Amino acid sequence: MKNKLKKLYQDTVKNTEASLKYMAKYGIKPEGQVELFRSPETRAKSVDTIPYKFKESQVVVYETNEFSAQCPFSGLPDYGTLRIEYIPGSRYLELKSLKYYLISWRNIGLSQEEITATIFADLLKFLKDPKYLIIETHYNVRGGINTTCKIDSREQRKK
Repeated sequence: MKNKLKKLYQDTVKNTEASLKYMAKYGIKPEGQVELFRSPETRAKSVDTIPYKFKESQVVVYETNEFSAQCPFSGLPDYGTLRIEYIPGSRYLELKSLKYYLISWRNIGLSQEEITATIFADLLKFLKDPKYLIIETHYNVRGGINTTCKIDSREQRKK
């Protein structure tokens, strides 16, 4: 266990340093106290799915106001509401493993836009063939600015 924790710490420091270097390349300097955060690669890699056996199309919506990750610029927590909407193709998401997947983001440092895009790509992969999928994040006010990010698979098909 001690070696596992040591490696996790080393990986976290390495990821934080790489993020700071990436930001510096664009002239962005962290303000305030910099906290360590984990790489997006440490997120849960799967969500269990269940076969959808019905001929009727059903709109499924999951929403949680408990979503959080870390700001890669400050290490401060970013809290918000995550909304998932889709019509199942052959599968739908199992809720307990979805919750564990969402919790796995808690210590990851990534921009709000990148988080939304990564969750969209992950859930699209897990669901395999939804008729459509929308991922929407509404982050709590930071510096007087509300941030909402939204990806709709139907819009992606138009491109």
